[in-house]
Amino acid sequence: MLFRAILFFFIVCPLFAAESRPLVAVMVSDDHYDADKLLPPLIEKMAKENNWDVVVLHGKGTSTFPNIDVLEKADTLVVYVRRLTLPKEQLAVLKKYVASGRGLVGLRTACHGFTLRNKPAPDGCENWPEFDADVLGGNYNDHGKNDLGSDIQNVESKLDSPILQGVKPDRWHSIGSLYWTAPIKEDATLYQIGSSPEGKDVPMTWTRMHGNTRVAFTALGHQKDYEVEAFQTLLRNLIVWSLDGKMGE
Repeated sequence: MLFRAILFFFIVCPLFAAESRPLVAVMVSDDHYDADKLLPPLIEKMAKENNWDVVVLHGKGTSTFPNIDVLEKADTLVVYVRRLTLPKEQLAVLKKYVASGRGLVGLRTACHGFTLRNKPAPDGCENWPEFDADVLGGNYNDHGKNDLGSDIQNVESKLDSPILQGVKPDRWHSIGSLYWTAPIKEDATLYQIGSSPEGKDVPMTWTRMHGNTRVAFTALGHQKDYEVEAFQTLLRNLIVWSLDGKMGE
């Protein structure tokens, strides 16, 4: 009897623990902000600290993600892609995931991630321009001057929210250009505002529900943002929020 108990503890219990860990998928293919190099190791570090499993869907600068079927098992998906058109069968997999009622976190160029600029999709591929407005809830329509960067400010009424927990300081400067995202969906909850000397105050970070899918987006994600603790903490919080109810013990 004692032997069986010991066997259960050392063999069966770890299996249950492994199954309880949420799976965070990272979809990345970016030739502009070095997300290919910077994002996976940051989330893998977070995974060790937060008891997540991680799988990287790496396009390596292309629009093809060979392991995209892993989305069937993912609990949340972090997207950092720019100006891609997916093969039709892969886009179908992504759309099925987005409609599945799990989690989704979009970073920076995800707001124009699945559509080419003024170009038709190549044969066998499809644009998905509605991803920004319909799913993320934004309205990307260009960006400010690169040399002005973005002044980031936490929304005062949301300082005690889980999204902004530990995101300090409340104001800081990103050298990444300001993304013009307004207006966002009325059902979105705003947590950060971006501004610049050009006089634009625009939504920077927000969350919303797309059906039953928990969607978070931030226009942050410039190379230098990865060095800022406020960005690292924000990203961790957005992932945790998107995993609501799926966090392992």
